[in-house]
Amino acid sequence: MRGKLRFNAVAVGAALVAALLLSVFRPSPEGMLTLGLGERAARAAPGQLALADTDGRHHDLTALRVFNRVLVRVRSAYVDTRRIDPRKMMYAALDSVQLNVPEVLVEEHPERDEVVVVVNDKRHAFSVADVDSPWRLSARLKDVFRFIQDNMNPGADLAQVEYSAVNGMLSTLDPHSVLLDPDAAKEMDVSTSGHFGGLGIVIGMRKGKLTVIRPMPGTPAARAGIRAGDHIVRINSESTDHLTLTGAVNRMRGKQGTKVTLWVRRKGVDRDLEFELTRDIIRVESVVSRYLPDQRVGYIKIKNFQSTTAREVKSAMRELADQGASAWVLDLRNNPGGLLEQAIQVADLFVDHGTIVTTIGSDERDARRATKKGTDTRSPVAVLVNGQSASASEIVAGALKNLDRAVVIGSTTFGKGSVQILYENKDGSKLKLTIAEYLTPGDLSIQSVGVPPDIELQRVYVPKQLKTARDQIRLRRTKHTFREADLTAHLQSRHAKARGSAAEVVRYLYERPARAGDDEGDDADAAGDDEDGEPPADGAADDDEPVDGDLADDEIVEDFEMKFARDFVAQARSPVRSRALAQSRRFLAQRRKLESERVVQALAALGIDWTAPAAKADSGAALTATVRAAGASLAPSPGADADFRAGEVVRLEGRVANAGTGPAYRVHAQVRSDDRVFDETELVFGRIDPGQSRTFTALVRVPKNAVDRVSPLSFVFTEYNGAQVEAAPLTLRIHALPRPVFAYSHQLIDDGNGDGLVQKGEPMRLRMTFKNAGDGPAQDVTAVLSNKSGGNIDGVVIHKGRFQFPEGLAPGESKTVEFSFATNGQFDRDELVLEMSVYDGVLSESVTDKLEYRVRPPSAGPAPASGSVRITKRATPLREGASADADVIGYADRGAVLALTGTEGAFYRVEMVPGVPAFVARDAAERSRAKPRRAAVAERWQVTPPRIALDVPSLTTPGDHYRLHGVVTDDTHVEDVYVFVSNREAKIDNKKVFYKSNRHGRHERTLEFEGDIPLWPGSNFITVVARENDVVQATRALYLQRAGGPPGAAAAR
Repeated sequence: MRGKLRFNAVAVGAALVAALLLSVFRPSPEGMLTLGLGERAARAAPGQLALADTDGRHHDLTALRVFNRVLVRVRSAYVDTRRIDPRKMMYAALDSVQLNVPEVLVEEHPERDEVVVVVNDKRHAFSVADVDSPWRLSARLKDVFRFIQDNMNPGADLAQVEYSAVNGMLSTLDPHSVLLDPDAAKEMDVSTSGHFGGLGIVIGMRKGKLTVIRPMPGTPAARAGIRAGDHIVRINSESTDHLTLTGAVNRMRGKQGTKVTLWVRRKGVDRDLEFELTRDIIRVESVVSRYLPDQRVGYIKIKNFQSTTAREVKSAMRELADQGASAWVLDLRNNPGGLLEQAIQVADLFVDHGTIVTTIGSDERDARRATKKGTDTRSPVAVLVNGQSASASEIVAGALKNLDRAVVIGSTTFGKGSVQILYENKDGSKLKLTIAEYLTPGDLSIQSVGVPPDIELQRVYVPKQLKTARDQIRLRRTKHTFREADLTAHLQSRHAKARGSAAEVVRYLYERPARAGDDEGDDADAAGDDEDGEPPADGAADDDEPVDGDLADDEIVEDFEMKFARDFVAQARSPVRSRALAQSRRFLAQRRKLESERVVQALAALGIDWTAPAAKADSGAALTATVRAAGASLAPSPGADADFRAGEVVRLEGRVANAGTGPAYRVHAQVRSDDRVFDETELVFGRIDPGQSRTFTALVRVPKNAVDRVSPLSFVFTEYNGAQVEAAPLTLRIHALPRPVFAYSHQLIDDGNGDGLVQKGEPMRLRMTFKNAGDGPAQDVTAVLSNKSGGNIDGVVIHKGRFQFPEGLAPGESKTVEFSFATNGQFDRDELVLEMSVYDGVLSESVTDKLEYRVRPPSAGPAPASGSVRITKRATPLREGASADADVIGYADRGAVLALTGTEGAFYRVEMVPGVPAFVARDAAERSRAKPRRAAVAERWQVTPPRIALDVPSLTTPGDHYRLHGVVTDDTHVEDVYVFVSNREAKIDNKKVFYKSNRHGRHERTLEFEGDIPLWPGSNFITVVARENDVVQATRALYLQRAGGPPGAAAAR
């Protein structure tokens, strides 16, 4: 027998968490969209310091300290050394770098074993012919990094660039091997340990407000009287209006014994309530349970597998058994996994013989067998799973199913059959590396195939009405699932076998359960609520995030799946899976009939006859069908059947006629399109008698933020007895709405000593005027200020950090707001860094700027003065502070007279406009008795994003490349332009395909570009990015449709 593997610290990584950690990123302001580049783009965003004790801007990229450390561990411990391909790793590492560093472009030329790296306006070719080992990979990458480091823009976080390269390299191995930065590493520690210092509140965003979803029992929050539904408006003295969920989490967590004050707004109370809480160690329970007395069933929900899970399950079983439980429902839905050992111990509570799981490495094997002690083998067990049950959850479900102990109910699980181990690095980061795969009993791997249920539950949704675009009938199961097999570079196991379909299928009418913290729910929202599907395209879902634990909702909701499993085990007579299934055929038949009748009744309420004949047979129906797109406000473009503006409702009007001799039953059509807005839309006709016809109209709203595209639609018709029917396809042209462009000016106003400069302990305001400089109106505008200084987050207190204008902003219209904040004694930085963002939450347009202020020594401030000063020089700068390096906020021409309010060194303090101070150099002005005349004073717009104009004569092409031409203009400077391509069907994810620098361009404010953009068959999402500097940028997006060829065929490099 081969040596045993040691897995004392092994974590079977949570599949969803692991997928997210492929792209470690910090959340945007609530509602903000981050450029639309997807998660990969956020693996390492230069400018965000990731290393705990190192300034990434002084990091030596060529040393490859982290990269080489990871490479050594991959070479020595990775599960399958055959997947280690040094050349492929190099390509992927550089691809990740170019994705995250704008001024880098990598051109792969495998036909000549060469890679060309472009950095700004410099190019260099590197041979990859000899990159055939990890060590040669390291040596060649060192050369490439030296070239990148010498030529990239100053100020970038080179440590994050190396992180990016490491994660690119690891992406060639499998989706779950990833380098976690220190912040992500800390979060993983919390999720697996199950405790931390905090208050015991689960929070979420509800309609933009920081809302208590649930106080955890026995915690400081619960003891103090915090209630579900409370809105947290302040944390200590800081307003929460600008905070993301992560920001709120960080402020409420802390050391045990420290205090924090929450101000809460409660419905029915006319004042804000103050709660002073003392942080305590919060122990997050991974298990919740309930006794269901009518059926004598014990329900146990496991949210994740942490270090206490098996003990929690055992305790719950004792308590439920004492209450009378004689059967078990083990709910593993949405459980992403966790610790391997805990999964083994939980499964061991229900089986007393056989192998629970076998872990196999490159040349080792370790089988873990069940034990008899403390095992319940007499009670029927059902295990509830779905597509987000992963990893450790699949170990439990697979073991109990394959050992014939439990009936698995729900849908096929995620399919993650690999084991990861965590390696700690000195900088606080951690490498999560796949070192083994696990097999369920019978040496069956679930890798990429999952655990199929014994009884599959399929949701059907029928709305109460068909009046709006949200009223969508869903009779067919979505194909838009996301599981392990959908991840790039997922592992393939020789032990995995294609699983057959479930032995039993029950389709049921879905009704959305209420969610904690919700207002009165809208039943129509359920159409997109399937765990295997996507939310409605025009719906905005609020995200939840835990303050004090995993927020897989640990309320026990008695939904259909839970009730079905309860009723199944209650009537099951045998604790043996196969016998319980055989004995339950009558129960299943009754349930199928009942649910089918409910669906028929729901459709009948909409005027649709969904009855079926007694038996299938050729009824003699002869069907013809047409579908047209109605409701367009634009004339059709060449090659299109109808043109629609973003935000409009498309009326898909279907008509089916029966010219045959017998009735047609359950006539149904479903849209097929690579435009997810239309794909899987259903047209339900029902029964059509001979000589009759039926019509059905499906309403589909094009999202307001939709970009220019062509959307091809085809239709798949079905009839109960198999009668054939077809309808001609449609081509729709979608026109994007004119977009707003946000320009703004900003000024720091010092309410302390009045010198316009930052000193510790001063109250300050940031005056911001923003205008819509674009062609279209902004729909819903939000301005947010956040602290990006680093260090102690309590050192900067933002009193007012968010302004909203739901009425929008017309082209040319402007608004002025004043953010308020202060530094205090806990501020431990030499520089105050603020991030200011303006965004349209409907159209997904935004602009962001980072403002950096040097912290100055204390001073008395300006001496008071009165009278006026006359400007003596042309275009004299007006500064926000009394320093030559203070930002220029405007200009005054010679002859302008400004009110004088003080003197500070070489500067006069004046009023640029009433109530707004500014500082002007003494050598550019003289004292005057004249009255103020501001006609020659102009405010400066510090931020005006570039404008992108593209020449796109057609959105369709038969070729594999598209010649894209455009011009970028800006009022000050154009830095560069670059282009990404994504194709969902071809699994092309934000591939950077073009870059042009304007470093030595002839026109600083204009950059013309032209390039061949590779395309893949189907819809290609093109994103053009133009930068004014490292922070201010603009984007333009559209779809280009390439016809012909299989969906996954790749374009030439």
